Amino acid sequence: METNEDQELSESEKITRFGCGALFGIFLGIFLVFELVLSSFGWAAAVIVLSILICGTLALKYGDEFWYSLKNWDWWR
Repeated sequence: METNEDQELSESEKITRFGCGALFGIFLGIFLVFELVLSSFGWAAAVIVLSILICGTLALKYGDEFWYSLKNWDWWR
């Protein structure tokens, strides 16, 4: 399978990839806050910010492979 690692991403594609990953990170962070029952605002904010940064960075770096990998992840159960 060939990847597009050799091609430089345009600025708009970088923004789109990171933005979509960050949006997913917001929902994942909120899910984790409720799942872990974090009552401290500081910890809840830290979990959400870390989720945004991690998901945004992974989506930026791996693109579609990041999103396809989520299909095999049983995080919703």
